[in-house]
Amino acid sequence: MTVPAIIFIFINFLFSHTDKSFNADISPKPTIFLPSSAETNLHKTGTYLCLLEKFFPDVIRVYWKEKDSNTILDSQEGETLKTNDTYMKFSWLTVPEGSMGKEHRCIVKHENNKGGADQEIFFPSIKKVALSTQPTTCWQDKNDVLQLQFTGTSAYYTYLLLLLKSVLYLAIISFFLLRRTASCGNKKRS
Repeated sequence: MTVPAIIFIFINFLFSHTDKSFNADISPKPTIFLPSSAETNLHKTGTYLCLLEKFFPDVIRVYWKEKDSNTILDSQEGETLKTNDTYMKFSWLTVPEGSMGKEHRCIVKHENNKGGADQEIFFPSIKKVALSTQPTTCWQDKNDVLQLQFTGTSAYYTYLLLLLKSVLYLAIISFFLLRRTASCGNKKRS
């Protein structure tokens, strides 16, 4: 092989690997997290979280709006972090009690968004989410509660009995081992 052929193969190898990254989808991939019922009940607020992953380059702008409004809302965001060959970022919006009935959207500006348009991620109203995730009571009947209490009490006494049995076995084995050692120690040597 000649030197120019080796250089040609090397250059072809370099550019064939970088070509694959251009075909890859490197737009932000969102994962959404809705507020917990504990937060909405206790603090009378709800926090939406939007995690954006696997995008490149790291320049990204994230902001929040109500569904039918153009007013940008106050939100927070974390630092842009590098993960392998791509980046990730998270942003969150804390919604006060007065806005819990409204739907919100997270708008993402990134140069590799599909179609070149801003990516909009819709979040349902917190009140709709709270109504659809109301906890249900498992114990409908009073007898079911008594059954559960009886099961718990039975398990407690069963483990207590097993513990006492183990202590009794330990005492018996220790007694016989000490007695054997004591009887062996009294023998005279010749």
